[in-house]
Amino acid sequence: MSEKEEDYLKAIYKIVEQRGFARSIEIAEMLDVKPASVTDMLKKLQGKGFVIYEKYRGIILTPRGREIAKKLYERERIIEEFFQIFGLKGENAGILANKVEHYIDDESFSRIKKFVDFVRSFKSNPKWLEHFNEFIKTGKLPECERIKKD
Repeated sequence: MSEKEEDYLKAIYKIVEQRGFARSIEIAEMLDVKPASVTDMLKKLQGKGFVIYEKYRGIILTPRGREIAKKLYERERIIEEFFQIFGLKGENAGILANKVEHYIDDESFSRIKKFVDFVRSFKSNPKWLEHFNEFIKTGKLPECERIKKD
C-alpha cells in the first residue's frame, strides 16, 4: 500500500469515527488536496476493498479498511506521543510521526510502543525524564546520581 493510500485511509477513519461517514470535500480539506484527487483515490481504495464510495453520498470504510486504518492511525498516534515525550511540540511531532509511521518496521514500532506504555505507567514524569527535559532546555546535565563507568 502506498503512503498516499495510507494517509487517505487514516483521514477517512478520523472523519468516520467522528460522524459515521465521510464526504469527499472533508477528505480534501484534511489532506489539503483537490476534490478530483480524492475522487480518484476513492475509486482506487474501493477497488482494493477498503472503502464503500457512492458519488454524492457518504464514504465509509469496509471492515477490512477500518481494521487497516485503525492500525495505521494508532501507530501514528503512538509515534507522535513518543516524539512528544522527548519534547517535540504540536504540529512538528504530528508531521514527523506521519513520516515515520510509513517506514517503521514492526520490531522498532513494538519497542516504541513499549517505551510509551512504560512512560504512561507513571503517575507523573519519572525523574530521568525531568532530567532529560532540563538537559534539553539548558544543555547541561542536571545534578543527579549517575551510573558509574568502570
